[in-house]
Amino acid sequence: MSQLMERPQHDEMRAQLLKARQRLEVDALDYKRTLKAAAGGMTQREMAALLGMSQPAVTKALQRAQAVPAVVGEFNAASPYEVCQRYAAGFIDRTEVVRQLVAWPYKPTPWANEYGEYEESMDGTWQEVVEAADNGLIDDAIYDEVLMKTAD
Repeated sequence: MSQLMERPQHDEMRAQLLKARQRLEVDALDYKRTLKAAAGGMTQREMAALLGMSQPAVTKALQRAQAVPAVVGEFNAASPYEVCQRYAAGFIDRTEVVRQLVAWPYKPTPWANEYGEYEESMDGTWQEVVEAADNGLIDDAIYDEVLMKTAD
């Protein structure tokens, strides 16, 4: 009987943990993008004073931020996977994640070589939505709805 009573708590804890992790990931992306944007109008000394860190630490943070891709068009995300992360983090609702995934300008999925390996990046392809579903960022109902709406 105790297993039946503990299961909902376990599922709730898993959901909270996933949400917290995705918030951390998305916040880190937003922070790095904001750092890059601020560097266009502030000195590193100004940024360091504002953030309570040393100027060399700002330099390192800006170097790491350079690897973060810019958001795509009207989306507040750089990839379909990031759209799903924002949903899992609670930053956008179900209606918005579906709208954005349906409207996303997907790149064609590259062909696999004879070993089943992809030689090109999968960034921006439908495969990112598959990966997000596999990782529990979106549920099967969202995946199916987006798939049906984009299949046309």
